[in-house]
Amino acid sequence: MRNLSKEIELTDDLKMRILRHFKKYGADYAKSIGRDLEMNKRDVCEALKKLFSEGYIEKRNSGMLKRKEARLKKRVVTTPHHTYYVLSEKGRQFLREGDESK
Repeated sequence: MRNLSKEIELTDDLKMRILRHFKKYGADYAKSIGRDLEMNKRDVCEALKKLFSEGYIEKRNSGMLKRKEARLKKRVVTTPHHTYYVLSEKGRQFLREGDESK
């Protein structure tokens, strides 16, 4: 049986890092985000689940995914084998408020 990662604390800083990743790269999945943010994939998965449950991100509809939607993809068009997420309106609002407070 696999050991699950310890429950991570979803701080405002971690939210901002992940949401900025989505703003910059569009649709993406846990492993790719983990590579970019230098985080453990399991921790990223847990953070994404929390962000999804809180409404900051949305699951992207399955089907063909084009590079313009997921800028880190190497091929022009792929069939997604991962769960891709995108920013929701609440996530965009959180980023705007965070950028205004600086």
